[in-house]
Amino acid sequence: MWIGLLGGVRATTGDGEPVDIGSPRSQTVLAALALSAGVPLPVSRLIDLVWGDSPPASASKALQWHVAQLRKSLGASVITRVGAAYRLDAATDVSRFRSCLRAGDVAGALTEWGGVPLAGLEAPGLAAAVAGLVEEWLSAVEMDFSRRVAADPRAVVGELSSFVADYPTRERLAALLMTALYRTGRQADALAVYQRVRQHLVDELGVEPGAELRAVEQQVLAHAPVPAPVLIGRSGDLAAVAEALQRSPVVTLVGPGGIGKTRLASVLGGAFVSLAEITSSADVPWAVADALGIVERPGLTVAQAVVAARPSLLVLDNCEHVLDGAAAFAAAVCSSVQVLATSRERLAVADEQVVVVEPLDLAASVELFHVRARAADPTYVRDAFVSELCARLDGIPLAIELAAARVRSHRPAELLTRLDIGVRRTGVARHRTLRSAIQWSYGLLSTAERSLFCRLSVFAAPFDLSAVAEDHVLADLVERSMVAVHAGPFGRRFRLLEPLRQFASAELGDRSEAVAAHASWCLRQVAAVGELLTGPREAEGVGRLAELWPNLRVAVARAFERADLGLAAALIRPVVTELPLRGRREIGDWAERLLSGGDRASRLLPPMAAHHTHDVGRVPPKSTIAGGSDSPGGVEASLRAFWLVWVAERNTQGSRPAELPDVPDHPLGRYARAYSSGDGHELARCLPEALDSVDSPDLRAFLELMPAGTLIGVGQFEHVDGKVAELAVRYRAQGPPTLLHWSLQTLGYSAMFQGRDPEPFFDEAADVELPAGTLSATRTTRARAAFRRGDERRAFELLAEHIDELLETGNVVAASVVAVEFIAITKVRLRGEAAVMLGYLKHANDFGALAAERLVSGITTTAPGMSDREALHHMRQVLNAARARSGSRTPPAGQA
Repeated sequence: MWIGLLGGVRATTGDGEPVDIGSPRSQTVLAALALSAGVPLPVSRLIDLVWGDSPPASASKALQWHVAQLRKSLGASVITRVGAAYRLDAATDVSRFRSCLRAGDVAGALTEWGGVPLAGLEAPGLAAAVAGLVEEWLSAVEMDFSRRVAADPRAVVGELSSFVADYPTRERLAALLMTALYRTGRQADALAVYQRVRQHLVDELGVEPGAELRAVEQQVLAHAPVPAPVLIGRSGDLAAVAEALQRSPVVTLVGPGGIGKTRLASVLGGAFVSLAEITSSADVPWAVADALGIVERPGLTVAQAVVAARPSLLVLDNCEHVLDGAAAFAAAVCSSVQVLATSRERLAVADEQVVVVEPLDLAASVELFHVRARAADPTYVRDAFVSELCARLDGIPLAIELAAARVRSHRPAELLTRLDIGVRRTGVARHRTLRSAIQWSYGLLSTAERSLFCRLSVFAAPFDLSAVAEDHVLADLVERSMVAVHAGPFGRRFRLLEPLRQFASAELGDRSEAVAAHASWCLRQVAAVGELLTGPREAEGVGRLAELWPNLRVAVARAFERADLGLAAALIRPVVTELPLRGRREIGDWAERLLSGGDRASRLLPPMAAHHTHDVGRVPPKSTIAGGSDSPGGVEASLRAFWLVWVAERNTQGSRPAELPDVPDHPLGRYARAYSSGDGHELARCLPEALDSVDSPDLRAFLELMPAGTLIGVGQFEHVDGKVAELAVRYRAQGPPTLLHWSLQTLGYSAMFQGRDPEPFFDEAADVELPAGTLSATRTTRARAAFRRGDERRAFELLAEHIDELLETGNVVAASVVAVEFIAITKVRLRGEAAVMLGYLKHANDFGALAAERLVSGITTTAPGMSDREALHHMRQVLNAARARSGSRTPPAGQA
């Protein structure tokens, strides 16, 4: 039996014969089951889906009747009763559509799409599911158009125009139409599209266009060079890759540098990860985590997190220099996630399918040259020498584009005369061909251009204009296609394509000056980010740090390699609070390396400005880091104690049992050990002296707030209420939003423990807009609010979502806070489970013990031996089971 939902609800036998599925109500029942084929749907959930908000009193009996009629038509085995639920066991077009998407087969998914889901059927209860399917389809449409615009923009203008008219708020479609028009020379039409879409967004929704659409408009207005249709001559390669992706979980595009592997992979959609920015196989997971926005989780690898996220396609680009790491990562995820890799050699993993990317044929090579030449010089005209020139360049796209970029100063005949290559067309020869082409382009640069080009090779990721003093020289390199430029979220960003970066690196020679300049730029960038993170523009700081992180990681690694611990400390110091605020545990690892890297105080101090060439910017004096030379134990003790705080935070956040490193006695060191052990009484004793040893007001305030929960657990209410209330006033006026949110949450729990109304604090905290990735307990407070208004199902959902978030980020230290809400919400219906978690809470920490004493009554305690992580898992299992029994719905994406 086969069930169709796309284009209307229908059923056919294995022989293709249509089956009568009854009345519209019976069709709605079938559609609800088919949308979750293979999964039991509780009767209460089915009633919600079929009748929406107005089910009749006899809904259960009516549902039973409709199911019986469907079983007569479809066969008794197609719909199975599973306890208080029904399950459909049949193939559906929706399942095939989604299967293609998961496999990265966009073309196959679009072929499966038969039209509007449930067309002609009035089913308000299924509206959200229909909207979700349409969203998936439109995302696939956009990926397909992205590929087609790159390959042949002129051919898609008409079809794209129709889609933009039908979906005027889909900015991605509008951006693609503008790009297609622009690439075909229709600048005015591209700008007209922007104006129409912008007017619609403003009039109908009251919002301005997003960053992507604005970036395309700026490109058109600036008469930026028209990007080449990068897939000229690649339709056969696209078909080969699509076919390989259907046959194998791992597909590797193999070919020499500059052949176009990255461009080919980039138009296929999916989650794109560039490995060009890393130098070690061990860093592959870090690169994936950065690209996909995955936070490190104790007990869960990045590969497992990727599997859980299930991207439709994972692209690992530039694998050849970290082949072992890329292969291991691909092998770890490919059972659940489709992997597309690009490399100069195969990964050699099981079931790998290799697609060799060949040079362009002569006709495509000539066409690519013409397109790039016209972009560089509008007066360019075709001539007969181009064919021979492209033949001499072996059809390598990057070599052809480098040559075409020179047509303003050299006509094709002159290029041919100067380009003395003449090599055989073999794989090794093509490497020489590309190097010769790059060498030739490099030879035409001025001395200043060569110098800057080589120095830029030390940048591991895109950089902004402030990284380069000679901006006019950089502009010349961009014009000559030696440096690529693109619009980032915070302005233009520049980078060297990997073959060019490798060539430049080999030509650089003594790297010390360029590496020092890179470190100086990173110091300036991270200092600016640190300023943003402590004020009202915190969200911008979080975004800029994410963009900077690959370069920052490389700068820190180089500092450690040279044993320049002062530089490493100066690079890390401005963003240390991102460890507790956003879960960047790599900061804790760096802090531990600083502690283990040397015993001399001078090696931990920031380096003198003269240590680096160029202006390194002003490094914070040692007194603003932690204590001065007069503090107990001297400078060495204060600095080592400072870094111990962040090692303690990493360990505490992940509930790691590891012992803290030894450091000389210092108030901050005592603070770190008390915080790590959860000893609230010791924290209360050492906190004043620890804060006195810190001269930075921002850091002192942060260290005051961090242990507030532990202090609540030992009854330090007066201290917490006074100090944290002062901090809340400060953060309302000055930011950052996250610390205002944390302060309000803390005051709410303090009020709750003292028998006062906490809701004003929690409600205000929930209204604070937080940067992406921030660790917060907002869902627990919203769960409590849902429970108060009688929406038990929503309370279960929110609490389960928060537990999932904690397990995802590894922030298990918040388990005791969740347990408080869990007990409050479940103690009536799930008294036994509430008793189990009360037993956990009493032994978890001082906060949990006080909560068990003051907030819970009338429950006999069960005393389980649970870790924080085990407690979270147990609560999640209980909540999921309760949600299933109550027919709980899944909230829409983004609903907190």
